[in-house]
Amino acid sequence: MPNGRATLAARTARKEAGITQLEMTFDEYYGSRESISQQENGRYQVQPELTKYYTEKHNNPFVAMEAAAEYIGWGPMKLDGDAADLHRMTVTMKTKEELEEAILSIRKASEKLTVNPRCIERLDIEEIEKSLLESIDAITALNHYVAVVCKEYGISWVKVWTQHKVKLIQRRFIKK
Repeated sequence: MPNGRATLAARTARKEAGITQLEMTFDEYYGSRESISQQENGRYQVQPELTKYYTEKHNNPFVAMEAAAEYIGWGPMKLDGDAADLHRMTVTMKTKEELEEAILSIRKASEKLTVNPRCIERLDIEEIEKSLLESIDAITALNHYVAVVCKEYGISWVKVWTQHKVKLIQRRFIKK
């Protein structure tokens, strides 16, 4: 298996945490040093327990994001290209920009969504698709906003998502 993005994210997260593979085995990660090495070197896919370790112990959700996207073949990934700037203010400003673009695009598409899908024109479908792409841009930006702010301010990513889940249960949007 070629080294994927999750492999690199796991290795990077461990180095950012300033720990060795061996130290991890004594630090609430219940796998072996060999299993960590195999995941970091791409011999095995990054496993859920390793992503959980980095998210819960080191407040780093990027390993989980990368692993999830790798497992299913789509989804938000950590922005790590040369043009990416993950400073908290840059991420905040970019998130606002992406949200505004998504809202505008959704407003335009909402007019088309009143038409039965069997009777819609190709140009209208393109407008709807554009709103979906703008929405995905916003989702990626929001994921990074939450991840970066949680990490930099020591706010637990897990706690924020747990609170969100409780709210959804209380409002009866999801079942336990």
